[in-house]
Amino acid sequence: MNAARAAFCSGILFFLTAGSTVPGRVLAAAGEPDSLTANAAAPIVAIDLSEVRDRAETMPIDKRKDIDKRIAATVARVNNTATEKGQTGLTARLASEFDMTTEALLAEKGEHGLSWGEIMIAHTLLANSGAALTLADLMELRAEGLGWGAIAFGLRFHIEDFEATVKAEGRIAMGLSNSDGKAPPIEK
Repeated sequence: MNAARAAFCSGILFFLTAGSTVPGRVLAAAGEPDSLTANAAAPIVAIDLSEVRDRAETMPIDKRKDIDKRIAATVARVNNTATEKGQTGLTARLASEFDMTTEALLAEKGEHGLSWGEIMIAHTLLANSGAALTLADLMELRAEGLGWGAIAFGLRFHIEDFEATVKAEGRIAMGLSNSDGKAPPIEK
């Protein structure tokens, strides 16, 4: 490739990624299709974590405690499976489900100090958010004391659907159901 053509291609690449808030990904403006994900159901839009926090804070405390207790039970079952049967199969199933490599999943788990159940929940939320939400964003919300249920509520998911989806992903992680290579949708 000649130098002029390389400079032109480099300039176009810069232009396409200049407005991105997610590294390596071009984000669409609200209502426009995402240029790198032509088959995506909804465009990816930037997320305002303060809106997620504010909405999460409106969730009734008794509802928060109830959903967090039920979600914790699924997390414990996934973690127990990893301990009893080994992490290799579980890692492969989750990587397949969330279209990741096992190495990337292991790196995230180590970097953020999450359990297998927490990684599963985080990626379930990321796969369904329809926003430029990152694992770092979720970890920030968790560090502020928000539980998974409150975060899902803050992201405008129906809590019952969130719980059902987490249970379905848990069955896949534990090898009780087969992965179809995509996270089940959570209704909003």
